[in-house]
Amino acid sequence: MFDRVTGLKNILWAIGIALCLLALLIGFIVSAVTPYHGETDPRTPDLNAVREKNTTADVAELSFVEPEDQLHQLRQSQDAGEDYIRSSVFLTDSVLLVLREEALTGGDVWSSNSGKLPMDGAATWNILYSDGSRISPAEACMVTKPARLFIAVGADGIDKIKHEDFVSAYTALINSIVRVSPETQIVCCSVPPLAEGYDLDELDNGIIAGVNDWLREVCLNTGVYYADTASALTSGGVLDPKYAGDDARTVNAAGARAVLEYLRTHAIPSL
Repeated sequence: MFDRVTGLKNILWAIGIALCLLALLIGFIVSAVTPYHGETDPRTPDLNAVREKNTTADVAELSFVEPEDQLHQLRQSQDAGEDYIRSSVFLTDSVLLVLREEALTGGDVWSSNSGKLPMDGAATWNILYSDGSRISPAEACMVTKPARLFIAVGADGIDKIKHEDFVSAYTALINSIVRVSPETQIVCCSVPPLAEGYDLDELDNGIIAGVNDWLREVCLNTGVYYADTASALTSGGVLDPKYAGDDARTVNAAGARAVLEYLRTHAIPSL
């Protein structure tokens, strides 16, 4: 009787071992024939995950250039080269939208889907991000953490905005970016003048000159860099015809290349 129980127990153990070996064999075969592509990033940026990595430090303490009661205007320098532009990000409105349309920078160019970014709606701007999602400029900087951000906005809707509203909206834009990406070097580009013959609305070059004064005020107060890129496009006080789009307001591809050349030869100084 005892021998019979022992024999049954051995048979059960043998069956159990055989089943385990069979399971291991099946698992080995499945793992051998199943490809592994690694972990992939989601198409839409996980903004919540990125936010957790950022602190809530005061914006004034995060500015990459401390305000010193003087304008940090970019001066002529040695040519910084194509990599300087390619590794930078541009935020632009309709005036320099050709940068995105013709991929002239070799890097990221952010704007809205339509290309318009009116200053009186800056708090609700959504730019078309590189993955196709629509997020705010600050959220895009939170994900991308660009080394340099050239901001070429301020032209859309300026005939209907007041000085204090422009300064407040532009300052809030800069502070929102500095808060989430404090290492990003920010350069604000001047608004180019209108070409001769522009008559689509009440906008004129006197208004644009005033806006550039407001922009310098913003740069002075926030400590970011100011680039007088409009000077590279101006002839006789108006937008040079060879750089003007058909509407006498936007900048064409030749004008955009002139702006990029200006930025390369007025590079951010090494710290």
